[in-house]
Amino acid sequence: MREIPVLLYQNIGDYPPEMMEDGITPEAFARQMQYLSTRGYRIVTLDEAVDHLAGIRRLPDRSLAITIDGGYRDAILNVAPVLRQYQFPAVFFIAPEFIGGERAIKGNPICCLTWQEVRELNESGFTIGLLANGGGGIKSPHDVDVVKGRIAAAMKSLQANVNTEIRYCAFKEGVPGADLWAFIQSQGIRAVFTQCPTNQRATLAGIGRIQIDDDDQNIFLTKISKPYLFFKDKRSWQYIRRYKLDRLFHRLSEWVNRMRER
Repeated sequence: MREIPVLLYQNIGDYPPEMMEDGITPEAFARQMQYLSTRGYRIVTLDEAVDHLAGIRRLPDRSLAITIDGGYRDAILNVAPVLRQYQFPAVFFIAPEFIGGERAIKGNPICCLTWQEVRELNESGFTIGLLANGGGGIKSPHDVDVVKGRIAAAMKSLQANVNTEIRYCAFKEGVPGADLWAFIQSQGIRAVFTQCPTNQRATLAGIGRIQIDDDDQNIFLTKISKPYLFFKDKRSWQYIRRYKLDRLFHRLSEWVNRMRER
């Protein structure tokens, strides 16, 4: 199976530093989207990305897909306007449990979308997906029956509040086993997305996404490159992290940026 980069964004806003471990600023997001637009990248839907993975179609080089997790209100304030500017499709993975309320990042509250705002995203052409298990992962040991119950309730809530077919599901981390995957398919889900590394080849039961969580443009360029796509789900990635080679690149990138500013 062939892959294209599927980018994973989470909170995009001007938040306190302790809330930005997985986030980037609106300025960085706008800069990244402008780069993709001006450098000939083709932003595709998840339908096209999954068709490519399944061998149903073949996408050209420089194709990638964009997903946004969390259901935070910054999605409609800081993300959707930029995507519309460049006419980029995207999937917003929503955790229904938090719609109309707040979630917490590092103990700090963050506002979530209302159902009306979710409907506005859908009606303006964006795809809505399910951020499953209350926005949590399934990487550590988990009760499959509990996760099934949460997915069933969340799907029912999405379908009751948004007039659209829910075709895609995402987990913060982890890939569902055979039993959970069969249940997810029974809910009408075509493919599951998660965060890399998955330590396994991509299948419809688990497609590793590339998390964009750094304002540094050089880091962004690395993460959308072919070498990164090749290594992102390999078991060798754990050694890159273990020996902090990723941090070394971050330092080199910061040094390059400082030299350019002189």
